[in-house]
Amino acid sequence: MTCENRLCVYWKQNACALREVHLDGQGSCTDCIIVELPEELLERKRAALLRELDRRWRKLEGET
Repeated sequence: MTCENRLCVYWKQNACALREVHLDGQGSCTDCIIVELPEELLERKRAALLRELDRRWRKLEGET
């Protein structure tokens, strides 16, 4: 089954690693277990991603 929840412990390469998935009445997975990430790590990764996106944007602007 395709899965977009990268923070679930069962997520593996855009798919669910479970053999069987249970869904609730709204179609949400009831087996999902969310990985808890420390806020400091999230802040560092967000900042690094923003720097990378800014670098790419500047590169694209320079190409035009």
